[in-house]
Amino acid sequence: MVHQPCNLPHASTNKVSTIHHRTNHYLIPIHFMSENPKPSKDPHGRRLTKPLALTATETQQKQPNIQPLIDLLKSCEQNGSLKQANCIHGHVLKSGFGDRDNLVFLNHVVHAYSKCKDYDSARKVFDGMSERNVFSWTVMIVASNEHGYYRYALELFCMMLEQGLLLDGFAFSAVLQSCVGLDSVVFGEMVHAQVVVRGFLMHAVVGTSLLNLYAKLGMCECSVNVFNNMTDVNDVSWNAMISGFTSNGLYLQAFDFLINMIENGVSPNKTTFLCISKAVGLLGDINRCHEVHRYAYEWGLDSNTSVGTALINMYSKCGVLCDARVLFDSKFANCLVNAPWNAMITGYSQAGCHLEALEMFTRMCQNDVKPDLYTFCCVFNSIAGLKCLKSLKEAHGVALKCGFDAMEISVLNALADAYVKCESLEAGEKVFYKMEKKDIVSWTTMVTAYCQCSEWGKALAIFSQMCNEGFAPNHFTFSSVITACGGLCLLEYGQQIHGLICKASLDAESCIESALIDMYSKCGNLTEAKNIFERISNPDTVTWTAIISTYAQHGLVEDALQLFRKMEQSAVKANAVTLLCILFACSHGGMVEDGLEIFNQMEGTYGVVPEMEHYACVVDLLGRVGRLDEAVAFIDKMPIEPDEMVWQTLLGACRIHGNAELGETAAQKILSTQPEPEHSSTYVLLSNTYIESGLLEDGIGLRDVMKERGIRKEPGYSWISVRGEVHKFYARDQQHPQKDKIYTMLEELTRRIKHMHCEPEFSLIF
Repeated sequence: MVHQPCNLPHASTNKVSTIHHRTNHYLIPIHFMSENPKPSKDPHGRRLTKPLALTATETQQKQPNIQPLIDLLKSCEQNGSLKQANCIHGHVLKSGFGDRDNLVFLNHVVHAYSKCKDYDSARKVFDGMSERNVFSWTVMIVASNEHGYYRYALELFCMMLEQGLLLDGFAFSAVLQSCVGLDSVVFGEMVHAQVVVRGFLMHAVVGTSLLNLYAKLGMCECSVNVFNNMTDVNDVSWNAMISGFTSNGLYLQAFDFLINMIENGVSPNKTTFLCISKAVGLLGDINRCHEVHRYAYEWGLDSNTSVGTALINMYSKCGVLCDARVLFDSKFANCLVNAPWNAMITGYSQAGCHLEALEMFTRMCQNDVKPDLYTFCCVFNSIAGLKCLKSLKEAHGVALKCGFDAMEISVLNALADAYVKCESLEAGEKVFYKMEKKDIVSWTTMVTAYCQCSEWGKALAIFSQMCNEGFAPNHFTFSSVITACGGLCLLEYGQQIHGLICKASLDAESCIESALIDMYSKCGNLTEAKNIFERISNPDTVTWTAIISTYAQHGLVEDALQLFRKMEQSAVKANAVTLLCILFACSHGGMVEDGLEIFNQMEGTYGVVPEMEHYACVVDLLGRVGRLDEAVAFIDKMPIEPDEMVWQTLLGACRIHGNAELGETAAQKILSTQPEPEHSSTYVLLSNTYIESGLLEDGIGLRDVMKERGIRKEPGYSWISVRGEVHKFYARDQQHPQKDKIYTMLEELTRRIKHMHCEPEFSLIF
């Protein structure tokens, strides 16, 4: 019979294990000399074929020597060789050991099966043991922890207590890890009490395990109390405290413990610097970064690859890439290990220094340092930031040449996303559909990609496919789907998605709140958009921006400005998008002076450097009210070269006010940037400008030029949702099955418009 566990408070676990009854466990012996087994190596690199042959000859003895077999089992553990572990176990079942040797051997068999990921066999061997010692129980507790059976590990510990076994520090250390796995304070405190009662609080291994327990449960004060009561404190204990503070976001306390550690005469080691580098990097304190670097130098560890990589990451997270580069160039410029190179590439990529990231990648390849999947993931992200399709194809080719034709999901996700951001949706789709396995990030990447390309229908279709395949959307997925609903003005479908979001308890996510506000705004339901915003207790920059944009899009300019002032009073900092929305509101509301004042305050008051969109918005602000000369003067004074967007905005203003001469100048600037076929909208806008200026012949002549040069305008389209189905209509569409009824209705609408003395404007249509 198996001993019943002592009564424990109920705790949930992801893996529930039932206690096996003892059964006879027979393995078929394999005759080692009948085959030529594939040679493997022991921990010292020696081939194992000879020990196997040695063991085979020992079958002729009554009791074979145990140590070579234990060495073989240890080798199986390292190599993960389950088949050889089975062979050794079967061989001993055939030959047999004395009672004492049998106990020692079976303990190692349990451990070997566990390390070879065969928990069931380990469990059967343990259950079938006629005799067990403390090591037997400890090995099984460790095995259960490794395979996620934390509750069963605790039950084993309780059985040990019931049997009155003399526990050791390793048993306590193992069961404390079980408490961590269950995330259980109750169990942890119960085991802690046993540690105190049995006098193991001074045991270094047990004390360190208690430190880890409380740190991982987020109870750092308890960790400090345990640490202060420990008499046998070593570098492992100090490192456990530093790691615990870091994992709980207490970065300053982690640094203070490093100082205390050094002052107490304990030398920091590699593990110390790996932990403290992360803490200080996230703390963002440049002076402390330099101090950690100095300590690493003094202890001769700054040249260690792992520590050096951690220091580079520390500087990068702190925003001092120049110091990271100095360290890299002085210590690791000729390093053939890719970790320091990856750290520099990641640092540049995350800081938006994409050209520097690619330059580092090029140097890495030139130095014959082999990139790994993580390298390519960062490189793809940097190329996406540069929107350079040519570079992306080259990097993709390098990845294939390096043998990464079967990439991990994370890298393929980054590759698909990069192709989309480089304006190659088709290539992104190809990567996605070739993926053998997809995760939620893969699906979300494509939903977002379709939204970025305004392919709202495809975004909703792939979202539906994702759900049908059993993937649960996360807040990023829902955010993109809500955006698609807003793009198609599908209020009813958007409300259904809103319901799913509430069921998933994701409605409090900032990105979802802002997406819902935007969706209801575009669907014309300003009241619901306002209600969502008012339910948010502490709106952040994104949600403030969403509601300001909502009022601006609905022409409620003064309300938008009032909200903007209220946002400033709430101490929430406006970002570049917020300022763009408020400039848009001022432009469409004719509030020129307010808009100019906000623009002039961007750098000084808001700390935002104006981008091209902001300059284009100011041109629109001036152009809409007819101040074209001021708009031109503003463009001439721009600190950056105006792009197509700025000139297109000026051309639109020229059409409104019938200024054909200035319109021609703006059109020439646009056409000089890219080939003519890509500028059909420019020709159309200039043609309409001629017509608005009374130059009808010039306008018609320009349309003839377009036809001669094969420049075609993309037809406009609209859509409507009826009974859950989206109907899309192009200009002059003849494909719809009900086109006759549609055009009859259009004629009737035109007749009614004329009856109301409102003549439709046909001159701008072609």
